[in-house]
Amino acid sequence: MLDGRVRAGAAAVCGALVLALAACGSQGAGGGSPKSTGDLFSALPGTVSAIPAPPSASVDDKLRSAVPTDPGPEWKRVTTEDFDSFRTKAYGTYDSVGAFGNGLRRSSAISVSNGALNITARGNVSGGVAHKLDRTYGRWEFRARTDLGRGFGSAILLWPESERFPEDGEIDIMEVPSETRDRAHFIVHFPGPNGSDKVYGSYAEDDFSQWHTFAVDWLPDRIVYYVDGVERFRVTDKNIIPDKPMHLAMQFDQGPKKDWIPAPDATTPEAFSLQVDWLRVYAPASPF
Repeated sequence: MLDGRVRAGAAAVCGALVLALAACGSQGAGGGSPKSTGDLFSALPGTVSAIPAPPSASVDDKLRSAVPTDPGPEWKRVTTEDFDSFRTKAYGTYDSVGAFGNGLRRSSAISVSNGALNITARGNVSGGVAHKLDRTYGRWEFRARTDLGRGFGSAILLWPESERFPEDGEIDIMEVPSETRDRAHFIVHFPGPNGSDKVYGSYAEDDFSQWHTFAVDWLPDRIVYYVDGVERFRVTDKNIIPDKPMHLAMQFDQGPKKDWIPAPDATTPEAFSLQVDWLRVYAPASPF
């Protein structure tokens, strides 16, 4: 979960649950893009009810999902990132206090190797990157994994260009906070009464220390989440769906944060990473 926001597993495809959660205030400097003036997370949920998502895809489906899907004529490709190198003109790296005020975010945590982007935590230092491509509506698809280990959690999401949260919303595509990497959360944030943060979402259960493909379709009338090419969650309430430009942010964040990421301890690896194999961004073929 990002500093300045709330996260929670909330529902399954068969029946979603809306939760209203109050933000706890800023956790310090940093954020979902280099131009942020405050952390992206402000609060995390306490204990909440959540209905497990449907069973995960078969092994064959996972293997087929190792390459990008063909999203069909509804979409046109905007950009491709295969991470054979790190295109500094396309991304900004974080240089700030870490999530929840814990540790530091530094560009030294970012590297590429064997065709993958690595965000690596070492000791008290980790990091994040923000794609500089902002757009309203589209499809984002990527292949990612998170090393096992206590004390750091991954977050890949769409963050508003305006930096206004929760006014302009947020779309969390892959949040894996647990050290066992057995649950990926999908959450939409939207504004509630008196500037409160409300969330609507679900989660998938699997081994997310292994490679999986994640995708989100964001359109005026729906947000659809996919894992390994299988639809896992859908939002159709237009009062929830954001309508302002957003960009992709990728982070490996340090705990502790109650009910989300535990603090590092003696079992925490000396170095471990969130890895992204590739990214595809699409625009709707027809304008709105």
